[in-house]
Amino acid sequence: MLSSRILDHAWKMSWHETLDSTSVEAARIGAGGLIEPQWIAARHQTAGRGRLGRKWVSDTGNLYTTALFPITELSADIAALSLSVGLAVRDSVIELSQGRVIPGLKWPNDVRVDEAKLCGILLESGTSNETHERWMSVGIGLNVRTAPEIDAYRTASIIGLAPDIDIAPEDALVVLEGYFRKRLAQILEQGRESIIADWMDATDQKNSQYRAQVGRGHFQGEFAGLDEYGHLRLRSASGEVKTITAGDVELVKEGFLDASRN
Repeated sequence: MLSSRILDHAWKMSWHETLDSTSVEAARIGAGGLIEPQWIAARHQTAGRGRLGRKWVSDTGNLYTTALFPITELSADIAALSLSVGLAVRDSVIELSQGRVIPGLKWPNDVRVDEAKLCGILLESGTSNETHERWMSVGIGLNVRTAPEIDAYRTASIIGLAPDIDIAPEDALVVLEGYFRKRLAQILEQGRESIIADWMDATDQKNSQYRAQVGRGHFQGEFAGLDEYGHLRLRSASGEVKTITAGDVELVKEGFLDASRN
């Protein structure tokens, strides 16, 4: 899926004052062809979005960016790529906060602190209309300065958790770019197994109950690790183990659902 050539050169960074969405802008660029690895960033979004079409609130002072790069094909490594993005964001938050904020990870790529969402991640892919080249985009919304008020779940920001630290979104992107490239190199050089192992070390959900959408129904069970591809495994009360490859996954706690969905 990934080609080593995407790491041969520094990635271009394009900053915009306002965009509808950095992910939408990435799709426009991808559709045009001749895709070079790059970062698209905006100081403000008018139509930011998260997974499953959910709106992403875009307060000023936070980081809104999308990595766009060519891929050879969609493969079994897509789940590991998703995990690697969460790890890269976690690495970045630890450095930006000078070690004061240590996030946990919730499958597939939620970055959280004490169950408050710190970052949203959106992976999309497509094909150029002109060259038929395949591309992947990784949208990242990181709460650097402010934590938007969301009715459905709690949020947090880096500066809110470490108020004596000053971080500009531009500086956050430079740090993120370094860790993102490092995690891509890890997949290429060491394989998805090393990413899965690192994610298992970083997750704070090992004793959690999940409720996952499976077809038209739901499956509830305790966290039972990840499979060899990075998919979530859940074990029901009866002992049945089901592998969740995609879809809506909710954390269940103390008898009710946590609305902080991926």
